[in-house]
Amino acid sequence: MFFPSHDPPMWLEIVAVACLIWYVFILTVISIGFVQIRRNFSTVPPKAVSPTLPIASVPHVTILRPVKGLEPHLYDCLAATFHQTYPRSKLTIYLCISWRDDPAFPILQQLLADFPNYDAKILVEEEDPNLSGKDGREYNLGPNPKIRNMSRGYREAKGDIIWIIDCNVWISCGVAGRMVDGLCGLHPSRGGRKYKFVHQLPLVLDVPPSPHPTSPSSPPISSTSTASTSHLAGPLPFPQNLLSLAGGRLEEMFQSTTHAKFYTGINTCAVAPCIVGKSNMFRRSHLNSLTTTHPARSPGIDFFSDNICEDHLIGDLLWRTPVPASVLASAEREGRAPAVGAPPGTSNIRDVDTTWGNHFLLPGDLAIQPTSSLPLSQYLARRVRWLRVRKFTVTLATLIEPGVESLLCSSYGAFGLTSLPWCRARLHIPSSWPAFWLIDALGW
Repeated sequence: MFFPSHDPPMWLEIVAVACLIWYVFILTVISIGFVQIRRNFSTVPPKAVSPTLPIASVPHVTILRPVKGLEPHLYDCLAATFHQTYPRSKLTIYLCISWRDDPAFPILQQLLADFPNYDAKILVEEEDPNLSGKDGREYNLGPNPKIRNMSRGYREAKGDIIWIIDCNVWISCGVAGRMVDGLCGLHPSRGGRKYKFVHQLPLVLDVPPSPHPTSPSSPPISSTSTASTSHLAGPLPFPQNLLSLAGGRLEEMFQSTTHAKFYTGINTCAVAPCIVGKSNMFRRSHLNSLTTTHPARSPGIDFFSDNICEDHLIGDLLWRTPVPASVLASAEREGRAPAVGAPPGTSNIRDVDTTWGNHFLLPGDLAIQPTSSLPLSQYLARRVRWLRVRKFTVTLATLIEPGVESLLCSSYGAFGLTSLPWCRARLHIPSSWPAFWLIDALGW
């Protein structure tokens, strides 16, 4: 307390009130996130509805997995796509890679050999006819490497539903069906409400290196849900050099604490789009209908090839733009068989319901990202790199982000509570704000 013997000046009270309001707001968001995590991720999720529909009514899903370089447990992460309990005839899997010389290319070939009965294909960016060859030009797309990687897979997608999963993400076997349920209004917790966009809560696990990156880990991936990720985690050997391994542990800690609570809290409040792009599902027809204004870019994900943070831009566009009538009509037929004797493209649909949800955070299923032997320097460099990118896409969020972390936010709360005479008198809070800050920071 700066003025223990008398009331603080007016300007200081104003600052203290602002700090206290911010502190209460942040505590509210993380409390909502904590409660929702306990509610939605403490039990095994229900079985999906969409895979149990008559086969003609099951929506077709095209899965795009952009691959670049070797990642920890890469085979296991990609193989999880083939383990989905979703009708095999309704899945198309495109493994997208930039060139055949990529060290991950043999792993993709091994996957196709291990799962020969799937509609799966390797798509190589350097062989994309839109970017090379007689009728292709390198500048048909912008510099975004992930978009260039997936562009052909998106154009050749079968069906309307697109599911983009990063190559370093592992998912449980029932996620495809539950993601489709959320998108198409079949999820039991949503009361029939459809959504524009479905995503998952990301979680990082610091795990031992995979001994054989071109083959499955031992034991093999289980077919159960979130709890079945336990084989990925295990006791790490005591680090010989803390700095060479601390990055992975810091990433795991951040994703499991502050990030998870805020990610869940913000998506529960639904005040703004909040996605990270690890596992996202949306309708191709919906995105295409909103991305026709760029004369040099094809509709869809190509529209965003001049920008980084394409996942945020896609989610933001779908969030703030009303669903076109054509998409409403086609989405109304999702999960329903065509009417008998009806012309092609029609069904026994009722009046279109225009009340859709924006984003749906899938409860019960995590997007698990294994990391291994990540040095502290690489972790810090990645955080700095993404902050530089985010300051151009979400400037306000980037500026206020330090104030949501425990140390600074606790400072705001301690200053506000110990500086306002009303708080001291009514709540009997002592005037020593460092002591309050220490207690609050430890409570986080």
